[in-house]
Amino acid sequence: MNIPRAALALFSVLAMTATSLAGPIEFQLTPTSIAPGPGHPALVVALVPILPPGVPYIFDPLAHVPVVVPVVGYDPTRLPTPPRKDIHPDGTTHWNNDGYFIVTMHLTDVASGQSADLQFSGRAHMYNEYAKGHGWSGLTYFWFKGTADVTLGGNEYTIWGTNHYDTGPASLKVWVGPDTPLVTTPEPATALLAGLGLVPFGLRLVRRRRIQN
Repeated sequence: MNIPRAALALFSVLAMTATSLAGPIEFQLTPTSIAPGPGHPALVVALVPILPPGVPYIFDPLAHVPVVVPVVGYDPTRLPTPPRKDIHPDGTTHWNNDGYFIVTMHLTDVASGQSADLQFSGRAHMYNEYAKGHGWSGLTYFWFKGTADVTLGGNEYTIWGTNHYDTGPASLKVWVGPDTPLVTTPEPATALLAGLGLVPFGLRLVRRRRIQN
C-alpha cells in the first residue's frame, strides 16, 4: 500500500499540532530522602534536599527546552564542631569525604494527580575546612547521572542527571513527550573496551585485503 507524500506530510503536521495544543504540562518533583552509600554514613550530613518552589514546574512543548530541577545541595554548616584534639594550634582543621548517595524523588503529574517514586544515584567529593570562630566551609563536587522514564496521566516523562564533576547543586533535567534531547555517551573506560574489541576484526579485514591483492 503506497501512501501519497502529501498525506504523510499532512499527518506529520496534524501530529505536531496535536502536541502543541496539549499546552504546558505542570508537574512536581520533590526529593523525599537522601541515603548514603555503604561505608560513608557521615557523607549525607552536609547534603541537603532542595525543596521545590511553592508552584509546580512547567514544561512547555513549544519551547523544546528541558526543565532543570536542583535536588541536592551542600551545606557545610551542618557538620558538627570537631573535637578539640583534631583542631590544629592555629584553630583550623579539615575533613574530606568521598562517597556515593541515593536520592529518592517523588514525581507528580499535576493534571491527573498520578505520581511515582524514582531513585537516582550520585557521588559527592567533599572538601571541608574548619576555622575556630568561623565554623565549617568548603566545596563539594558532584557526579549525578542516571535516567528514568515513566508515564503519568498520559504524559511520557524522561528525567536524567546533569552533573559531571561540578560544584552543583546536583540537578535533574525533565522532558515530557517524544524526541527527548538526551544523548547517552559511554564512560571513557567503556568506549575504550569497545574500541579494543573491534581491533581483531580490523586486523582480520586488513589481512583479507592483503591476501586478495
